[in-house]
This record gives sequence, structure tokens and C-alpha cells, in this order.
Amino acid sequence: MKFIELNKSLKTKVQNVYKIVGDDIFLIKHTIYNLKKYLIKTFEEFNFVKLDAEKMKSDEIEVNLMTLPIDNPYRLIVITNPNNEVCKYINNFDFSNSSTVILAVGADKLSVGEIVDCTKLDRKDINNYVLNYLAKLKLSIHEQALDYLIEACSSNTAKISNELNKIVSYSIGENITVIDFNLVSNLVSYSNEYVIYMLTNAIDNKDYTKYQAIVNQMNKSQSASEIYSYLGKYFRRMQYISIDKNDVELTKILNIKPYAIKMARQSISKNGIKYYINLYQKYVNLDYKIKSGEISAKNALQELIF
Repeated sequence: MKFIELNKSLKTKVQNVYKIVGDDIFLIKHTIYNLKKYLIKTFEEFNFVKLDAEKMKSDEIEVNLMTLPIDNPYRLIVITNPNNEVCKYINNFDFSNSSTVILAVGADKLSVGEIVDCTKLDRKDINNYVLNYLAKLKLSIHEQALDYLIEACSSNTAKISNELNKIVSYSIGENITVIDFNLVSNLVSYSNEYVIYMLTNAIDNKDYTKYQAIVNQMNKSQSASEIYSYLGKYFRRMQYISIDKNDVELTKILNIKPYAIKMARQSISKNGIKYYINLYQKYVNLDYKIKSGEISAKNALQELIF
């Protein structure tokens, strides 16, 4: 079951055991939040328990599983770092008449329970997450604005959620029911990670129009100096990869994945290493102007490929 399907499934049937797979922290936190909100109505201090298996006493899991809820249909136990002993006990426990619901985080050895997939959402799921969230508030969003929001946040669910809260607060305050591109682009800026990815991609594809558009969209919330500095590292890395043919050594030296090396070699093969050497030389000259106060980092980014 995917993360976004959890709430709907709870209305049909509540399982005694849920086990999380995946490591998206935002989704894990919201899985806990959603279960707690749905299951625990009263006496939260007693009916909601968080246990770290690495710090538990040997009989603590047994005591908690045998404890009945107080004035509430369920008792929710969140277990992190479940070890073999804890997993074995849960696997063998008779939940037939139990009011306890367990959410296990990182329980590969649990053979019982409903899986909640908390791996990073794909684009379709992110779209649905945003649209469903807004629909509950009787808001809608233009497709172009939605695309911008997701791209600007590098498809990071935590960042999207934070920016979405900001957009919603502004929209409600201004009595706006349909969120358009101008509203989103004014409130949300591209993350540095996304800008770097798009700029290097544009450089590799010699798509100078796209490069210029990205630089023009950068605003004060982004560090032009940081992005410019990374491009220098990128050009040096491309030259390094063109010289060293040992991919295994490069992954360790450059601390990048084999796929990144593969893509870099394709770009070098397509554009020629001289293309990156010339860009790096221009980068060095502009970097000197930045440090001597002759030009800003953002203007240097604009001049770099022209």
C-alpha cells in the first residue's frame, strides 16, 4: 500500500500491524501522524506509545501488547529499530482479540502486517498528493503552477509540503480559490539543488535559452555564489573524468554514483572535452572578477555561456 492510500484503507479496515518500507522521513512522519489522528481520540498520553527497540527492556514489548486502551477503541504503538527478538514476538502474537495497533519502522523481518510504502513518491503520486490536499480546502491549482511547484522543490515532499502551506495561507488570506502560476512563482523559488541540476543539464545539451531562463528566474532566496562555485567544480570534474578511465576509482575519488560518470562520459563524447575546458577557463576569468568586485555572481552566471 502506498503512503497516499493509507487514509482511505483505514476507513475500510484497521490492521493490527503496519510496517513501513522506504526512508522518506516526511512520509514516515505523516504515516505516524495519520494513524494517530485516525485511531487516537482520547487519552493520548496512554493510548499512544513510541518505543525504540534498541532501548527497550526485554519484557516491554509484551507488556505493551497486553495493555488495553483507555476509553478509546485502539492503542497505537510505534516501534523504531525493531530487532529480531521484537519481530519474532510480534510475528507470533495473537491479535485476534487485540485492540493494539503496531506501526513498525524499519521492520524487514516482520512476516505479518500491512506494508506502508514510504519510498519517495513518483510524479503522479506527488500530483495527487497536492491536488487532494488542496481539494480538502476547496482550492485548486493550474497545471503550470503545479509543475512549477514540484520542479522548484526538486520533487522533495517535505519541501513541497512547506511551500504548499505557505501558498495555502496566502490564498486563504486573499480569498483566492484558484492558484495560478504567477502566485506560485512569486511565493516559491527554485531550490539550489534544482537550479544546479538544470543549469548543468542545459550546459551539456547546449540549450542556452533554457540556461538563460533559469538564471533569470533565480531570486534573492538562492545563493548565486554557491551555484557559481558548484559549476566550477562541475567543469573540473568533467575534465577529470575525461582523463581517468577507471570508473571504480572515480566513484570513490569524486564521491559520485556510477550513473553520473556514465552520463558525464556521454556528454564529453558528444561535446568534446575542449568545450568544457573553454567553459572552465571562462569560469576562472569571471570568478576573478567576482572576487575583485567587478561583477556579481548572478551576472557571472549570465555571462558564462555567452
